[in-house]
Amino acid sequence: MDLHNFLFILVSLITTVYLWTQWIEPNWFRLHRETIRVNKSIKKPLTILHISDLHFTKERPLLRRFFDRLAKIDSDFVFVTGDLIDSREGIGPCVEHLKKLKSRRGIYAVLGNHDYRIYPAHKQWIRMLTGKDCSMERPETNELKKALQEAGVKLLVNQNMPVPINESQEAVIIGIDDPVTGRADFSQAFRGIENGTLHIALVHAPASFPSLRRFGIDAAFAGHTHGGQIRFPGIGPIPLARRLSAIIDSTDCYGFAGIVSRGLGAQDLTRLRLFCRPEAILVRIEGM
Repeated sequence: MDLHNFLFILVSLITTVYLWTQWIEPNWFRLHRETIRVNKSIKKPLTILHISDLHFTKERPLLRRFFDRLAKIDSDFVFVTGDLIDSREGIGPCVEHLKKLKSRRGIYAVLGNHDYRIYPAHKQWIRMLTGKDCSMERPETNELKKALQEAGVKLLVNQNMPVPINESQEAVIIGIDDPVTGRADFSQAFRGIENGTLHIALVHAPASFPSLRRFGIDAAFAGHTHGGQIRFPGIGPIPLARRLSAIIDSTDCYGFAGIVSRGLGAQDLTRLRLFCRPEAILVRIEGM
């Protein structure tokens, strides 16, 4: 092979990888299905649509089409686990798409670090490599909260809410505020819980799973990790992802079912994905 052909193949390969990781896979959404079993007697299985890490900055036509697909699902609950926006302009399309979703018992959400803080895109690689916090307060957080509440989304900020799931049983949904920015208050979130057939926690970052162990919950839903974004078959996430978060994938090693979404978006300069398609998860919870 002469140098000219080698360079042509190399440039073609680099171009293909760039297009795939930046434009094709980040917009190749999937609906992932999981079934979990809890050590409780539930009269009827529950279905939960889990959405996380939307990172809206503007309308995204391909994501809009995916939400139109999700809107056809009739679930018991919709759970949203943070990082909804990355700009004020993202509030409108985010709320519009969440309002489409059907849920017999409501849409419940917690916020993530990007909902509270601005992370300049050009400094993201510095943050990932060094761990240095380059963020600043997001001024439109209260605007986002208000828009969610007006849309009927139940935003849980270190609080819990009992929800009937049949004539004689109820689930308690515990919403823990963002742990990444130091807003999580576990004692406050679990205060006043006296009963409930199921105890389900929502939190943005799965790094909180070890702290949730002592509360005796049945399941927890989280996002934040994006599944590592770059994965290799048989190996998993790249080492940098493990450095950023020790818990990346769903796990049951903490005494409950911990469901971690790979999310539906990312910041513009760090949105590349490889063998890690963006996803929503449809979870079926079965009892004993």
